[in-house]
Amino acid sequence: MAMAEMRTAFSLLIFFFLFSPSSAEIKSLTISSDTRPMILFEKFGFTHKGHVSIAVSSVSVGVLSSAVQPESSRLGFFLLNEESLLQVLMEIQQNPSFCVLDSHYILLLFTFRDLSPPPLASFNRSYPVTSPNEYSLFFANCAPETSVTMVVHTEAYNLDSDASRDYLSAGQTQLPSLFFLFSITYFAIFVFWLYICYTNRRSVHRIHILMALLLLMKALNLICAAEDKHYVKVTGLPHGWDVLFYIFQFIRVVLLFTVIVLIGSG
Repeated sequence: MAMAEMRTAFSLLIFFFLFSPSSAEIKSLTISSDTRPMILFEKFGFTHKGHVSIAVSSVSVGVLSSAVQPESSRLGFFLLNEESLLQVLMEIQQNPSFCVLDSHYILLLFTFRDLSPPPLASFNRSYPVTSPNEYSLFFANCAPETSVTMVVHTEAYNLDSDASRDYLSAGQTQLPSLFFLFSITYFAIFVFWLYICYTNRRSVHRIHILMALLLLMKALNLICAAEDKHYVKVTGLPHGWDVLFYIFQFIRVVLLFTVIVLIGSG
């Protein structure tokens, strides 16, 4: 049991310091025979009008030992902010048999005791988050010698003044406008550079053309980032703009190193 709790504490540290949020805030995940004590689904910055929705279906708990009879209240979902992480870790260290679901520092959402009866074994509910902060959505399995199988659908969002959903984390909601503004700036610099090259076309070399392409790729990279964040903000999903973002970013990096090498070689 002590080893399991040490794994839980270590998992919490790894999740908070190494995990970076993905670009989509609507996620669907199928978990099959998972024995991990902690599963991190997402990190999201909530405002005072934040909400998190969880839909769990096809839930089954497998027993690895016939002597084990798992309690449904020992498995569940909760929210945890970074300020409360150290307190939770101290509780785990002080009591090796401590279950994180019993901590007063977490925001417990529900346990498997709240699931509908088999064969459905499902749960669907939306929770308001009234205390603004960055929270991580976890699933905890405090039942030893058990594995979990389930289908999980999560949505994290904040409500705007017009009651529309904003799927971007607090602090990122202005990113689409900023990226678009910077893309326009780079397009303007690109046009100005083309004008300079045209007026001095007798002294223009290939490196000047590469510099123009570098500016163009940066502008396209930013406009794809703006569209990506805009669609995530409105729908919770990137709709493929993230693919274009990485393509233009790769081309931009290649051009940048090419220009640097050419300048260095004279």
